[in-house]
Amino acid sequence: MVLSIEESIQRLRAEIIAQDWRLSPRRLESIETAFACLKKRFKTRKGMLTILAMADSVVIYIKKQDEAPPETIDFLKESMAHIVNLYEEHDYNPDHEEELFQRLFKRYNTLKQKVQVSQDRSEGNDNAPPPTPVTRETVAAKEQKSETITPQEDRLLARLRLLLSRTDGSTAVLQKFLAAAVVLAEAGEPLTITRFQALLNTLREQSPLLPPPAEKNIANRQHKHQPIACEATPVRRLSIGSTHILVPEELIALSRPLKAAKISSCLRNGRIGLSDFSHFMQGLAAQFSGPLAEMKDRQLKKLALPAMTPRGLNLQEMPDENATEVLVISHDNWHGALFCAEIDKEVSSMIKFCKGNNGDIAGTAWLTEGDPLPLLNVKGLLRREGFLTMVNG
Repeated sequence: MVLSIEESIQRLRAEIIAQDWRLSPRRLESIETAFACLKKRFKTRKGMLTILAMADSVVIYIKKQDEAPPETIDFLKESMAHIVNLYEEHDYNPDHEEELFQRLFKRYNTLKQKVQVSQDRSEGNDNAPPPTPVTRETVAAKEQKSETITPQEDRLLARLRLLLSRTDGSTAVLQKFLAAAVVLAEAGEPLTITRFQALLNTLREQSPLLPPPAEKNIANRQHKHQPIACEATPVRRLSIGSTHILVPEELIALSRPLKAAKISSCLRNGRIGLSDFSHFMQGLAAQFSGPLAEMKDRQLKKLALPAMTPRGLNLQEMPDENATEVLVISHDNWHGALFCAEIDKEVSSMIKFCKGNNGDIAGTAWLTEGDPLPLLNVKGLLRREGFLTMVNG
């Protein structure tokens, strides 16, 4: 069984909110498959990759046990929640990812010690009584305790917990609102729209920072979605799979056809070495535009670009194995490669633009001629995925 990126994330979400702690062999296999897909996708992000490896090792341990200790399930669910959060964060933040990894790594070491102590006790190497295992009775008791919360409310509770763990700038009022909602849910209170509205009104009275509810201004909302004329901006049209998009010309460092075997090799490794762009009797740096052109050839030959996958609209969740060309994009210290079915040789001009965020799509662009096309948010994509790695690193 092969899962896509989104299917893998959905599989993890389902396990995070699942009330049944008894992981069947089929569920464990599905989790392993999801981890394998995500490892391949994030193989250049060491923090994410290590978190996936730790969670995967816990799954392997659980598979060997008749009944998994509760601390292993707790660690597995926490790891999966962090993986989902890291995937959903639009900007790649290496410091935040490193902080999560260090926190989980400490818990992982503690978990290994507990497991080892439990094994020693079960083998008679310790006179202390063995820890109480998770049995069908304890699982049933846990489920009985949660009977007051409906499955829909339980899913909402899990989502609220995920939001509380995020560090993407949520306001203090939102934090208070979510924390209060979690307390209500854990107390068995019904999570209804009426109760949420009452809670919001209470917080509004307590905090002057929270604006009062305003009537929807339909005219303003419609105005937001009207295209606005802009100074003629050079853009390049390309196709990723069957989706046509535009990329700002100033952020393109190089476009080059590649043989099918080379593209397959690059996608299998998740990256492409810059030395692959070398030409006989011509310097490597001279092949590029922008920041890469300012580096020395001997440095470039040691580096590799990540094979990036934009999100949004109908874009594929994995790089296109049937691609025929590669587009290198750069901004400041961020660089990456897009594998395309087709890249226009001619540069077009964008004369109107309408903002409308959808994944890595910044909005819709109108050219001097032709139909409007989505414009890629190249800088956002590069900040999340576009970092150079050593060829042998």
